[in-house]
Amino acid sequence: MKPILLLCLLSLSFLTILFLNSCQNSESVDVSNVKVKVNVLRFDESMMKLQNKDEIKAFLQKNTSFVNQFYQTSPNDTALINRLDLICHNADTKAFYEDTKKSFGDLAELKKELEIAFKHIKFYYPDFKEPQIITTFTALDLELMVSDNLIVIPLETFLGPKAKYRPQYPAYLLERFDKPYIVPSILTLLSKKYNKIDQNDRSLMGDMLYYGKSFEFTRAMLPDVADSLVIAYSNEAMTKTWNSQDLVWAYFLENKLLYDTNDRTKEKYLGDRPKVFEIGEDCPGRIGQWLGWRIVSRYRTENPSISLVDLMENANARDIFEKSKYKGQKED
Repeated sequence: MKPILLLCLLSLSFLTILFLNSCQNSESVDVSNVKVKVNVLRFDESMMKLQNKDEIKAFLQKNTSFVNQFYQTSPNDTALINRLDLICHNADTKAFYEDTKKSFGDLAELKKELEIAFKHIKFYYPDFKEPQIITTFTALDLELMVSDNLIVIPLETFLGPKAKYRPQYPAYLLERFDKPYIVPSILTLLSKKYNKIDQNDRSLMGDMLYYGKSFEFTRAMLPDVADSLVIAYSNEAMTKTWNSQDLVWAYFLENKLLYDTNDRTKEKYLGDRPKVFEIGEDCPGRIGQWLGWRIVSRYRTENPSISLVDLMENANARDIFEKSKYKGQKED
């Protein structure tokens, strides 16, 4: 009986994950006729070919906007020039770059996923202007940068668990530094432009639903991407959280957290932590973000006439919460 029981448990777990990743509220839209451009500049290749400090300085001066936004300094910054010279000529960093270049190849998969995302954004927001995309190599000095007009991707930060060098973060955060997380991370950051908020609402609920709307935006723009990649939870964390959401919800109600405005309290439930031990040993960090997304998801289920654009325009967190009718329940 034990093998049969194990198979049943594995099947149940798989079905739960499948349900979580398929029972979505994203509107099915046809973007086949939407025209977008995905313009990627391979600064990683260009910069790693620079021979000396004069060439580095000339390159930086030619790309002032990139330097100003990404490095937050001027092209004449001596410290930056010296650092880039070291990266270009140090044997270890050169080998690290070759590993990075080999891993990412011609970026075909990344470009395709960005094209899908941009098509969906343009479908919902016809005035959307595709940002310039730059790939670079910083030897792990800097991370992903996203603005309305520029996206800079330091490729080496997303090499994944087999990389020789990895970003200096605790193990529980490193999972998101892998290729499948690049575009979902970009979309979540891009959502800020469209995510209207009430500046006077300082409550935990207000912040929860801000995150929930941003994840819902990302889900809509990447309809074939798993929810686990959108929120950067493991499949195990997604499954356990889904199955325990009634307990999580009860905890929030019993402790009167929803309208708490204390910054330390909000950070406890919204910020990165290995676990939210106050709720339970299996409760993942950022549980308030997950719960906010769950409420937003229920809101769209209960109000099918509300479009994604309508949702993003709604800055009234209480209105979204009340109309979601969420009480810790799973989908029927």
